Amino acid sequence: MKLWFIFDTVMLKDENEDYYAINLNYKLWKERYLKTFDSMVVSTRMKELSYQEIMAKKGYTISNGEGVEIKPITKYNKITDAILNRKQIEKELREILDTVDCVIIRMPSPLGNIACDICRKYKKKYAIEMVACPWNNYRNHGHWLGKVVAPFMYYETKRQCQKANRVLYVSKNFLQNRYPTNGKTTNASNVMINQSAPQVLEKRFAQINQEKNVYRLGLVGTLGLKYKGHLVALKALKILKREYPQIVIELLGPGDDPQLKKYITKNNLENNVILKGTLPSGEPVLNWMDQLDILVIPSYTEGLPRVLIEAMSRGCPAVGSSAGGIPELIRKELLHKPGDYNKLAKDIKRIIESKEYALLLAKENFDNAKQYATEQLDIRRNNFWQEFRDE
Repeated sequence: MKLWFIFDTVMLKDENEDYYAINLNYKLWKERYLKTFDSMVVSTRMKELSYQEIMAKKGYTISNGEGVEIKPITKYNKITDAILNRKQIEKELREILDTVDCVIIRMPSPLGNIACDICRKYKKKYAIEMVACPWNNYRNHGHWLGKVVAPFMYYETKRQCQKANRVLYVSKNFLQNRYPTNGKTTNASNVMINQSAPQVLEKRFAQINQEKNVYRLGLVGTLGLKYKGHLVALKALKILKREYPQIVIELLGPGDDPQLKKYITKNNLENNVILKGTLPSGEPVLNWMDQLDILVIPSYTEGLPRVLIEAMSRGCPAVGSSAGGIPELIRKELLHKPGDYNKLAKDIKRIIESKEYALLLAKENFDNAKQYATEQLDIRRNNFWQEFRDE
């Protein structure tokens, strides 16, 4: 059976007709979908670059391969195209629809909204993967257009979920409550981690018990995406620096943000902020997390953040905002209202000042992450997609 997977990001295409992505790569297709389906077509936006340019960006790995064909939607290059080029996009989707047996649409997505309508119109079997809250995403995007788009995307996504026969949510409760479905459902995070060995926790305990002057915080997210809360973290860092002059935050992720750099310079934080750029997913990221004292998730919007679960699997203490599915993973007393950098600073300080508390959080996070281990999630997810395939 041939699957069509539709999502909304930008893949990079080189001169050899190969496609590259950071997370949505061939390893994901092989381990998550090709176990259930014979082959698949993947469609999203596309940008052409040379192989050298792509490799220079770091973190990108090949997405096409045996059993996986990439068919970008050529008339969809930016979100406004979903309105301006809708007829041409519908035509492209319709042509691919005739070549596949079923469709999985990752939402929220303007392209996904059109695909859902097309599937129902032509009675093609489809399901939704619900991975984030469009209301929160667009409201906190940082551009005025996001605030205009947010209500439309909220109601449109809610409509699509209600009408779908199957919806897989990445959260346990948050997305289900906000975007309910009348169809069959399950939950399974997008995270891909193996259950960590006990030695990982032992190493974390040893790290916490060490005497230190430098405390390392970590934040993961594309620079320039306002909803990731980078500026909130830096404002908290400014407060913490008064007591801990050598405290450091490492920002892991692609992109650039002049506003952040301006804030860093203005507040003399050049020695306290490290721009890490990108790392390949998997072991390189986990090894980086092993060097952190605290992971910070100050987002204005989230589904169920994979990076947080990955950090938990390494026994890393974490603090975060109350946005999205974060409260499903972090203790209530370590949550701050999105944007509240004073509370964020207090939460970080609490962990720094108490080794006993840090050890408790490390053990708690390590144990809680076990329920998100790949072998656990795969059983639930594979059963869901096998039932979908056989319907």
